[in-house]
Amino acid sequence: MSAYRQTRTLDTGLAPLDDLLDSSALVRFDDGDVLIRQGDLSECAYYLTEGSVAVFAESPFERVRLATIEAPRLIGELGVLAQYPRTATIEAIGPVVARRLTGPNLVEIGTGAPDFLLSVISQLGRQLDGMNRALGLYANALSALEKREFDPRILDELAHPAPQIVTFAATFKRFAEQIVDKRRQSDELASAALIQRSFLPRPETLKGASGRLDLHADMRPARDVGGDFYDFFMLDKDRVAIAVGDVCGKGIPASLFMAVTMTTLRSAAMEEESVAATLARTNASLCRDNDANMFATLFYAVLNLSSGELEYGNCGHSAPYLLHGGTVEALTATGIPVGLFEGRSAKSRTATLAPGDFLLLYTDGVTEAEDLERLQFGTTRLEDMLPEIGNTDVGGAVRRVFTAVDAFAGRAEQADDITCMALRFN
Repeated sequence: MSAYRQTRTLDTGLAPLDDLLDSSALVRFDDGDVLIRQGDLSECAYYLTEGSVAVFAESPFERVRLATIEAPRLIGELGVLAQYPRTATIEAIGPVVARRLTGPNLVEIGTGAPDFLLSVISQLGRQLDGMNRALGLYANALSALEKREFDPRILDELAHPAPQIVTFAATFKRFAEQIVDKRRQSDELASAALIQRSFLPRPETLKGASGRLDLHADMRPARDVGGDFYDFFMLDKDRVAIAVGDVCGKGIPASLFMAVTMTTLRSAAMEEESVAATLARTNASLCRDNDANMFATLFYAVLNLSSGELEYGNCGHSAPYLLHGGTVEALTATGIPVGLFEGRSAKSRTATLAPGDFLLLYTDGVTEAEDLERLQFGTTRLEDMLPEIGNTDVGGAVRRVFTAVDAFAGRAEQADDITCMALRFN
């Protein structure tokens, strides 16, 4: 910036201002030079005689370009007359020539030229009107957010805020963007949850076993979607396949691997004759191209409704409980989880169910549920419930397990998916 004197008569329409301009220092700015910096004291104003300037609102988050001002134009006079700090930064666009007007000189003009003060008041009124309209836009945007009617195009209108509220505007803009993004994710997760639920079997799947078998299952993910699953379906008129599994991890990745595991298991079960062969085929399929190293614990069994024979394989899963003739038997692991090592599938075992026998299957979300002091529900509490729930209907049995876990956890957040299946052989 350089300063020099130049004799030149200006005509602004206000004689006192013209006289002051003719006697003021003429200054020159190069491209990018700062005439006024936001936050500085308002010590002078400028009258642009040549060139143009850009007006910016600064905030800790971003720099917003508000306007371009062309010569001839008086800038910075509001701050000087009102004695408040600069509300915006003004930079030269290319070469700029201006007259520098000091604060005392502007005040002197104002006291003797009412038309000048009226023009300043008029400009202030326009700024206040712009701010009121901006605040009205923010109020409407907030109301739209609350009603889930927010149009993302509103964000474009928030991109040019009044300089006095630029920090608030930047914060509101990020706040609105985050809410819109989270709601989009929430809607996507809700759709994923519906898709996951669609993989679970419906009660009518077991119409062929009506009167010979009572079965009820339920699942409650820790998030919108989870890695737990259960399944049951008829292999033929006398055989029912049942399964409960738990995929490592949570959320979308676990739910995807859950869907793959269920689909693979069903396909293998329909084509293989034995439980061991079904698990071997399932494990081989899951190990193939498993770059994410996902795996699942799995209990899979086939119940013969005519003989009561239960052939099962437990792939590292929480041991189901079989209530048989007043005794409790835990159907412990017969191998490692599926998806870990190809060629190392679980073996099969058999148990014989008599009429009235009760089988409870669950995932570790039941026994590992924690209270606020990080104590776990544990297997002992579940085993203590068995005599009671073993004598109720299967739906009531599942509900009582969930109720007991909820009562134990209290206000503690659910950390893992919870799944439970109850079966009674008739």
